Amino acid sequence: SICFLERKRQMELYKTAIYCRLSQDDKMEGDSSSIQTQKMMLENYANENGYIIKDFYVDDGYSGLNFNRPAFQRMLNDIDEGKINLVLTKDLSRLGRDYIMTGYYTEIYFSDKGVRYIAVNDGIDTNKDNNDIAPFKNILNDMYAKNISRKIKSAKRQRMYKGMFVASQAPYGYKSNPLNKNQLIIDEEASKVVKEIFSLALTNIGVVKIVRELNNRKIKSPSVYKAESGDIRFIKLVETRKQLYKNYDIENWNTVTVGKILRDIVYIGDMENHKFEVKNYKTKKITKVPKEEHIIVRNTHEAIIDYEDFYKVQDLIKSRQRPCKNDFQNLFKGIVKCENCGRTLTIAYHIRRNGSKVYELRCMGKYLKHGTDKEINSISYQEVYDVVNQRLHYLIDNIKKDGDTFIENISHKREEKNFDETLAKEKNKIEKRLSTIAKIVKKLYEDYIVGNLSSHNYQSMLVDYQKEQNELNAQLEEINTKLNKSLSNKEENLIRFKGIASRYLDFKELTIEMINNLIDHIIIGHPKIVDGEKVRTIEIVYRFIN
Repeated sequence: SICFLERKRQMELYKTAIYCRLSQDDKMEGDSSSIQTQKMMLENYANENGYIIKDFYVDDGYSGLNFNRPAFQRMLNDIDEGKINLVLTKDLSRLGRDYIMTGYYTEIYFSDKGVRYIAVNDGIDTNKDNNDIAPFKNILNDMYAKNISRKIKSAKRQRMYKGMFVASQAPYGYKSNPLNKNQLIIDEEASKVVKEIFSLALTNIGVVKIVRELNNRKIKSPSVYKAESGDIRFIKLVETRKQLYKNYDIENWNTVTVGKILRDIVYIGDMENHKFEVKNYKTKKITKVPKEEHIIVRNTHEAIIDYEDFYKVQDLIKSRQRPCKNDFQNLFKGIVKCENCGRTLTIAYHIRRNGSKVYELRCMGKYLKHGTDKEINSISYQEVYDVVNQRLHYLIDNIKKDGDTFIENISHKREEKNFDETLAKEKNKIEKRLSTIAKIVKKLYEDYIVGNLSSHNYQSMLVDYQKEQNELNAQLEEINTKLNKSLSNKEENLIRFKGIASRYLDFKELTIEMINNLIDHIIIGHPKIVDGEKVRTIEIVYRFIN
């Protein structure tokens, strides 16, 4: 009778939550970690110990590094409302694999809420004093997650270098090969629309007019087309957007979609990967990768658009400009920069006594309220034209004589040594700071465990240091990418530059198309007095060869 009363009291004391989690990576372990196995084991454990099961909380397919899981958050809400005071998991890794956050929940959160936590297979019970091994298990679980993330990232990067298609969704005009998901094959119906878009662009009409033409012809937008083709992801996307945005026009084409199609090299048979990446295995935040760091592999699949037609469209896009208010065509629009502040110089004019207009390029950095330039920087438009014209004639003449050697000499004029040294110093600085933070976090945890630091202060400081760690790790990975950048891109760019320059071997005067194809930007220095004469630097940075 005493055992029965004790069992009844214990049943009334603990309102139990059974929490189960399984990520895609965990599924490789087999049935021993399956959701069904976890539920059955924990249910038997609860019944054997007389714990009343209030609810099951299951996150299937969620990483242990992500604590924003639906079932986990629902369990926390129930804890806050007093519905739960005992949490059971198969082991610590089911609760989470981030050792800091897992330690926070087991050491601080559950304690503050009066919740008992038991990790059955690891022998962890917060009601007992023999949990010294828990922090070490948390660190091992974290290391496991980091190692898995590194392996997945490395394997994906190798597929990118081989020119495989690794994105989740095939670009419009293509579809994944049913026999090989990493290969693109042409979608006959959609590819006809892609060809029509480029055909319209080749007539030198703008994106807005192309969009209007597609919509007038009642051609289905990519989202609608894929949804009607049975793609479940787009069926859900169309339905969701219609529900959330009453005025959202998902059935019509827009300028963003057409613009992306016209600029995407996938349509000439080239694969461009590594456009986005996850910088940190814990935050899972997706960030844009700079264009120059994309992984491009040529001739990986059948082209929809001819190479020449594609780059002709690119030339037309670059050379197209808005009408100028001054009725003056500025050939250097958007590419002339101030040496001091980096601002783009804008066109301006003043009127002479005879009524004629004199045009100049002017930096507005001096005139802005919070401008960074303390000096006036303006230059005659004609002076810039004459210098660029002279240098491009010099460039073309030398390419005619000895193209390969001359272009290589130009590309070597800009020393990259200082750039690399700066990156190396920054890398060393970041690594030292990360090492310091790791020691600080460890010390904070030790201070909390021995009672020298309150849970509130520990949590507050921990969040700040975690945020700084994530930011520094993102910066470190970006620096490593730049330092390890392959020289093959440089050789390829030399060939591209020579090919473009060869189009203008007999040019007579400058054109917008020519300038935008050959020149990346022009840097205008401030005028200075040297030996009684006014001088300034004008630096032309050519495309592809820097």
